[in-house]
Amino acid sequence: MKYFHILVFYIFLSLLKSETGFPGLSVFTSSSDLSLGGSGYLNQSLLSSKINPAVGFPNYFSTSLVRYPASITSENMGISFPFKSGSGSILIKHLSYGTFQGYDDFAQETSKYSAQDLSLKGSYSKLLNGIPLRAGLSFQLLHSSLNNNDLYLLSFSYGAIFLIKKTNLKIGVSIHELGSQRFTSKEIYISPKTVFSISKKLNHLPFELLLDFSRSNKKRDQELFLGGALTVNKKLEINVGSSSRKISQDIKQSLITSIIGATGLGFSYQINTLTIGYGIFMYNNGIIIHGLDIGIPF
Repeated sequence: MKYFHILVFYIFLSLLKSETGFPGLSVFTSSSDLSLGGSGYLNQSLLSSKINPAVGFPNYFSTSLVRYPASITSENMGISFPFKSGSGSILIKHLSYGTFQGYDDFAQETSKYSAQDLSLKGSYSKLLNGIPLRAGLSFQLLHSSLNNNDLYLLSFSYGAIFLIKKTNLKIGVSIHELGSQRFTSKEIYISPKTVFSISKKLNHLPFELLLDFSRSNKKRDQELFLGGALTVNKKLEINVGSSSRKISQDIKQSLITSIIGATGLGFSYQINTLTIGYGIFMYNNGIIIHGLDIGIPF
């Protein structure tokens, strides 16, 4: 039992892994990430880790908490603001894997230690003059620590969104996690990914359809994400989403998990100027994670 917590840590480290080989770069960081099932790269969610850098934001402040099993938590806060005729944002993200009991070579208890990721992310996007095209870029500096071992990663992401206002259609392309491997001497596998995205507001229904196709540039993994946002009224919005992981990662544990695995569900509700968002996501093995957002314009 003395190695149980360490085993749990590595199991959930692998569960947190997304399109890259390093989980701290792209774990779920907002309720919309969860409720849209990983889709929504064109969705206007400030704290989302699944986002095209060209997405613009108004003046806004937001904070979120995502709770995983085994005491793993993701705490995030961010602010967006106008900057040089465009939109800028700064985010701080903290991912705690928990506290563990240390052991020496003779299996004797030593001092406890923690494992965590801390990152700073900045982004800038702008609508180009004369053409319906929005372009953006972002950087993320991540510090990962496990006991006395430290790792620093620096990555960049780029994106563009083509706007077709007559049909309420957005078409986006983005490249994520570029350059990380150049800023560390340790053997950490980082696979940049390219994401093609479509956002379409339906003409006769208060519903926005979100479609994303992700391709890992090195591992050749391909994934399809599908989600949607239903506007019930001026205050309430309901999100739902899933992906091809429902099939590719199905462990056939039970009929229920096969049907609802890799699926997210949630909502956002506005109280005066304050917006509260809540989302859940179920993995294919039945594990459920929860996320809560609070945001306010200024």
